Amino acid sequence: MTAPDLSGQLIDLFRSYIAADPRLGIWLRYPYISDDDDSYTDGWACESVSAEFAAFARESGWIAVVLRASDPVEPRADYHSWVRLSRDGALIDVDWTARQFHNLFAPNGNDPNVLTLPWPLAWDPAVTGPTTHLIVGEFATVEEETQ
Repeated sequence: MTAPDLSGQLIDLFRSYIAADPRLGIWLRYPYISDDDDSYTDGWACESVSAEFAAFARESGWIAVVLRASDPVEPRADYHSWVRLSRDGALIDVDWTARQFHNLFAPNGNDPNVLTLPWPLAWDPAVTGPTTHLIVGEFATVEEETQ
């Protein structure tokens, strides 16, 4: 059985969330943001953005859980959080803050392989594997955050 194509529904969800929270623009522009915005993202990062998006998605009729990944295979990475959405048998992982990895593989930062990816970054965990982030790679531990 093939999972349904949810791309139109995802686009609607993303557009609604962007319209509901203008602060998200920080993560679209990241890392090309002001010093004040950069300081703001220190506290409003992957865990917070993911929790807020998951709540919004649930209110919009999606099943949404925040994933907290730790112990990445990539030694320069650290823990990270993103959202796993499900609907009608399909799974989609969504990361609004993925551009923070613009310097993971490019020592001087501004890696075009990261910064030219779609925003938000969304991928199918059935293709990558359930413990793999599209940019960072494999994590030893990926757990659902309790709500």
